[in-house]
Amino acid sequence: MRTVQYRDPQTEEVLDWRCEERTPEIGERVRIGFEEYEVLFRWRSVPASSIVYVRPARVAEMDHTAA
Repeated sequence: MRTVQYRDPQTEEVLDWRCEERTPEIGERVRIGFEEYEVLFRWRSVPASSIVYVRPARVAEMDHTAA
């Protein structure tokens, strides 16, 4: 188990931290509270701890063309 800290890349605000089996991959989606985020990049500070920078995940665009 490793400690993973999720942060906003612009403000460095800690959005969440928790113990995980692994560090999420870049591009992977993670759920923090009721929101879904996308992993932008990650940084391992020590072998048992990682900082992961995330942004809100984009919702797939809907097709608004007339049928």
